[in-house]
Amino acid sequence: MLTLRRMMIGTAFFVVILLDIWQHVHIVTMGYEVEQAQQKQKEMQQIHKQLLVEVETLSALDRIERIAITKLGMVKPEEGQVVLVEKGLPSGSSPDTMTRIQVAKKGS
Repeated sequence: MLTLRRMMIGTAFFVVILLDIWQHVHIVTMGYEVEQAQQKQKEMQQIHKQLLVEVETLSALDRIERIAITKLGMVKPEEGQVVLVEKGLPSGSSPDTMTRIQVAKKGS
């Protein structure tokens, strides 16, 4: 009986030690995963900043005007070529919400 009891205590002690080791390994593994996720987040934030700069660069009005004139052959409208078209107002809207669109007629 005494050896059976010692064997059970030894087995229980062994199981507790194994669970403790597994817990520490799991904590270390999770730490590495958190570190990798933080690194990925930093990379994504850097990419986001670069994309914001690119959007600002590509949507600059001077750039768009230069491309319109040089690559698309567009010209600035002369006086009398611009026609203002007013969008109808939905019911209950005020004139402040009216949208105006400028259209240049080519060759007019």
